[in-house]
Amino acid sequence: MKTLVLSVLVASVAAGTASANEGPDWSGLDSELSKLSSSLNFGDGLSIGGYLEATYDTEAEVWGTGRSRITASGSGGGFGYHVSLDDEASEGDDAYITFSKGSMDWTMGVFRRPTTTNHLENEGEMHFMDRSALGARGAEVGGGRTTGIMATGNSGGVGWNIHLGSDQNFTGRFTYDVLSGDGMNLSLAYSVGETTAIGDWVEAHLSNGPFSLSATMGDDDSGGGDSAAVYVAAYDINDDITLGLRHTDHDDGNDTTMDAALTWNCDGARWTFQQNDDQDLMVGCIVGF
Repeated sequence: MKTLVLSVLVASVAAGTASANEGPDWSGLDSELSKLSSSLNFGDGLSIGGYLEATYDTEAEVWGTGRSRITASGSGGGFGYHVSLDDEASEGDDAYITFSKGSMDWTMGVFRRPTTTNHLENEGEMHFMDRSALGARGAEVGGGRTTGIMATGNSGGVGWNIHLGSDQNFTGRFTYDVLSGDGMNLSLAYSVGETTAIGDWVEAHLSNGPFSLSATMGDDDSGGGDSAAVYVAAYDINDDITLGLRHTDHDDGNDTTMDAALTWNCDGARWTFQQNDDQDLMVGCIVGF
């Protein structure tokens, strides 16, 4: 009896081994996966980075985080892509592709509307810890994003960006370098929005050695009047330390403000000591990765 049972077990194992050896042919599935990967063409050159700022508000005596974002960008074929995530959603997320066609550069997806320089500046590169809020309204105030398609080009020395949003309204930004070189530099910019939510803005940016001056003036449709203005003066004390002063007038009936910020590049991080007009001292340390 034991011999019979053992024989049956041996026969079962042998049969199972034969079935496993004969198994399904996975080569077809491998081929399909290869085709799928080729059709998607993820490309190469993926770059992942970002920055994180730790902050302290001396008036509220509160520790926290300020400017922070994780970015991913790369290219595939003739197209580029960029995705960035804001952990607190204070400025919104980016998600767009780029390509060149007809001697123009194109951007499609979610990104910032082409208005004022302060609105377009990457938050991680700003001298001050906050924005002037000029050049946008509603959810787009403070660097907020919008959807649409944008064409970018240069004609006769004039750089331009034309944006068409999901609201079917146009926004345009035009720039021109009056002076450029090793000495004095002067650039001008004009932005206009078909929708009253954007306003019209004129900018001038002047620099000479360690000194720089910027002026932004126009129609503040973020809630102010027709003659809002922001003036910024900066001085590079040395290669690592910069002092900046900002005068803001939203022309909304409120008092004008004067803020000061000192930035210090130290061992791969950038410290910011910002004294606001309301006597609130903010300290931030931002690190890129």
